[in-house]
Amino acid sequence: MDKQFWFDLRDNDYKIPEGYSLADLTEELFSYIPSADPELRDGIAYETFANWLDKDQYTLEQIRPYIPRLAINLQSGIGERDTDTIFGRAFSILFLAEIIYHDNKDPFLEKDDAQSILAKGLAYLNEERDPRGYIAEKGWAHALAHTADLLFVLSSNRFMARAELEQILTAITEKLTAPSDSIYAFGEDDRLVQAVLGAVQRKLLDEFFYKEWLKGFLFSEGRRRAWKGSFANPEMHHAYFNSRNFLRSLHLKILEKPKLASRDFLLSEIANTLNELKQF
Repeated sequence: MDKQFWFDLRDNDYKIPEGYSLADLTEELFSYIPSADPELRDGIAYETFANWLDKDQYTLEQIRPYIPRLAINLQSGIGERDTDTIFGRAFSILFLAEIIYHDNKDPFLEKDDAQSILAKGLAYLNEERDPRGYIAEKGWAHALAHTADLLFVLSSNRFMARAELEQILTAITEKLTAPSDSIYAFGEDDRLVQAVLGAVQRKLLDEFFYKEWLKGFLFSEGRRRAWKGSFANPEMHHAYFNSRNFLRSLHLKILEKPKLASRDFLLSEIANTLNELKQF
């Protein structure tokens, strides 16, 4: 189908035209996920799929086979930098986020489905090496932000217990403190903060965990991270600013939520962590 077909479908409130099937049209959408054309990838594939989910077009039996397919896409070109394979990975993780988001509003997944998506999402968070946000002429890649969106909706999912929430927060710390050749400059810190706040709002985590979690920004395997003098090492310098930017954003967002669970404790502990997070 050409683009006009999809624009007409959108203008008709995403109703499936006579003579077409949901399954066949979804296959077409999936073929657009890795496209370097932002109109096909974002404006057509993602928006149409999200709207069909919102309109309950899919049954569990129809959705379930898409989950492993999207997960497999996360490995396509993994480890590459500055190639167009980023789009297939970054938008597959976003499609998975939409599936969980829909499940949070109108439950239809089973526990194994959600657990599988969590495991694949955490593995992808650790393995993705392309930090690009907006790419001229090709639109958004934004892999880390899209992964944060998945972690946010997972943090609110009924199948995520304390252990899973701890995994999410720990994985975020490990990502941000890892040596990096880039500083995340496209709002990734705010998106990751939303994932953390989603977990906090579940009220399943306690102050002991928060204290230990925040130590992860200062210590690694029982040893203090080498932030002192890290400005002399570009990759550690970037990791320092990625960590500091995230903690500052988290502190600011918590200040805006007077009724958040453990609010005062978190504000104090984050402030203490920032005070220790020094390069000099």
